[in-house]
Amino acid sequence: MTDQTPRAAEPGSSTLDRWVDALEAELGLPPRSVDVGAVLDLARDAAHQVARPAAPVTAYAVGYAAGLAAARGDGSDALERATAAALSWQDPGPSGARADAGSGS
Repeated sequence: MTDQTPRAAEPGSSTLDRWVDALEAELGLPPRSVDVGAVLDLARDAAHQVARPAAPVTAYAVGYAAGLAAARGDGSDALERATAAALSWQDPGPSGARADAGSGS
């Protein structure tokens, strides 16, 4: 069972803790359902291995994938898969892009 105590109730809580508590409430998520450390680790890995703007986009995509899995009644390994993908990312560069990728068709 997950601890349902808001993070902000803990000694030494931060602005981030209070924000995540408020965000979970606003979005109708159970308290402490966001694994802040795992999300920050994912964002760091995407930012450092891919590009800085990849951090929020990757976090959004993982949340979306996890939400779709939950809607199907399935568990999600999206966070782990995205982390592994970011850590092993090697940009193929423009020559590795699909031939029709900027053709406007």
